[in-house]
Amino acid sequence: MNPLERLLHIEARLDSGAISVDEACAELFTGQKPWHTAWWKANRGRLLGTECATCGSVETPLVLQHTWQPIGWRDALRAVGPPNWEWWKQQHPLPHLAKPEQPLVVRPVCPECGSIRVRPRKRTADWTCQAGQCGAPHERHEKWAFPVPNYELRPDTKAISHLNRAVRGRYATMIESRWQEWLQSESSMENRRNALRLYIAESKRYLSFSDTKTLCKRCAGREDFRHIDKSEEKARQARQKQEFAEFDELE
Repeated sequence: MNPLERLLHIEARLDSGAISVDEACAELFTGQKPWHTAWWKANRGRLLGTECATCGSVETPLVLQHTWQPIGWRDALRAVGPPNWEWWKQQHPLPHLAKPEQPLVVRPVCPECGSIRVRPRKRTADWTCQAGQCGAPHERHEKWAFPVPNYELRPDTKAISHLNRAVRGRYATMIESRWQEWLQSESSMENRRNALRLYIAESKRYLSFSDTKTLCKRCAGREDFRHIDKSEEKARQARQKQEFAEFDELE
């Protein structure tokens, strides 16, 4: 059974309900790649021309270039529209966790500018303000050395960092729980079913060799470079969008 016949066989059993979406995916994404089969090589030999369709070169070796690529599985899951993961997240927003109250602690501060960047000096038995002595130009002041500091209530930065870490941990737990709930939902199954039909439809077109042309190595390399460059930019934008969405959730 050649790759195209195998794909049509999987599609027929999926449409008849003989196999589930998970079983169809397991068959589609395993096994020998189509371009490693004798069937693929035979089609390539049958369709390969004698000159480059772009520059007209007859210098060998010539290659059979696919001018159209099928959609990837991850892109198909996003392309079929709701219900999808983005839609699910909007329908199931995470609860807003109030920021914890900032704990206060008594700290020594500079009597001149109120900075907490003060240090005792054993040799001279006094204190110095690092901000006033060597800080930014707008922080510096003449009286950066003083006998004793003032003591004031200031935010406890270590305790605040610990509390914020705990809040992020709770958000991470909720995000993972929502993801597992999505995977087990009927909406997720519908999304995967629609994506699978799109993936199969585009794979059939790809395996039909209807979008091919003969190119020389140089022209094929140029087209591959443009395709890879465009694909990488699209993947970068998708990663950036996902990172921004996760950051918004943590906020």
